[in-house]
Amino acid sequence: MTDKDYRYQLENRRLTKKRVQKTTCPSCGHRKCFVRYVDTHNHFEYLSDEVGKCDHQHSCGYHYTPHDYFRDHQTQPLPLPSKRGERLPPPPPPRPLEPLAMELVVRSHSPRSTFWQWITTDCARRLGLSQQVLQRVYDNYLIGATRQSDVIFWQIDEQGRVRSGHIMQYGPDGHRLGYQGWAHVPLIRQGVLPLDWQLYQCLYGQHLLPLRRQARVCIVESEKTALIMAARHPDQLWLATGGSGGLSVEKLGCLRGRRVTLFPDSGCYRKWRDTMLQTDGISYTVTDLLEQYPPNTDLADLLLSAP
Repeated sequence: MTDKDYRYQLENRRLTKKRVQKTTCPSCGHRKCFVRYVDTHNHFEYLSDEVGKCDHQHSCGYHYTPHDYFRDHQTQPLPLPSKRGERLPPPPPPRPLEPLAMELVVRSHSPRSTFWQWITTDCARRLGLSQQVLQRVYDNYLIGATRQSDVIFWQIDEQGRVRSGHIMQYGPDGHRLGYQGWAHVPLIRQGVLPLDWQLYQCLYGQHLLPLRRQARVCIVESEKTALIMAARHPDQLWLATGGSGGLSVEKLGCLRGRRVTLFPDSGCYRKWRDTMLQTDGISYTVTDLLEQYPPNTDLADLLLSAP
């Protein structure tokens, strides 16, 4: 355990004086079994939606700690409040954006991932998606695969700069398994990137904005949902935040002057609405379409559960 871990503790009633808000486990997919870490020095805010522990210790065992989170994202927690009269040293200036080589994206561009095999077979059959349309989605979003057949969702901005790749493991049924990581982490370990390399995330699919200047932009949470919706409704440009906490004013700056519709997962409507209220120059609608469904339901869930 590190100082970071002691500052961030698993949410509990004794600590926060309120009911614990359990969510869906990012590993096993069971609802209301996942307890997240809260920041004890910042109004008990959640660190991130994937940082926490699953109640199903034997059948699942997922436990992603704050230490793991800061290690994988190459970031540091906010400084602790200072004592009265004590001056904190100024934080170091942020490291400039250092994009990854596009060659990594090109080399990994492969349909071999278990996820993409599911998309082109079972998912395509259930939703009536043609292989021609799926090929276009595959090429547009530069779907990647690791040697272990995990999918790589590359985050590339509108200037073509590769921010990193979100690596996720899916089963043959299209459901997420336990592992997730980032393409830059092994590069840091190998010395290809400096130890203080900084990850600056962007929206998934953001590199398509200059190519679709007139298209309405639709934003969902997961990359999986963005790809399915891009195949089902190709007239719109589908982007993903990569998590319910991935929507930020900073990321949305690339959408000024665009028409945007946001589809937050059920339970996240107010959070996304409040974020959008802080933006300017974007003509947007935040829909509460999914609020009538169980927590963490998204558009792909609705499509795949339809008779």
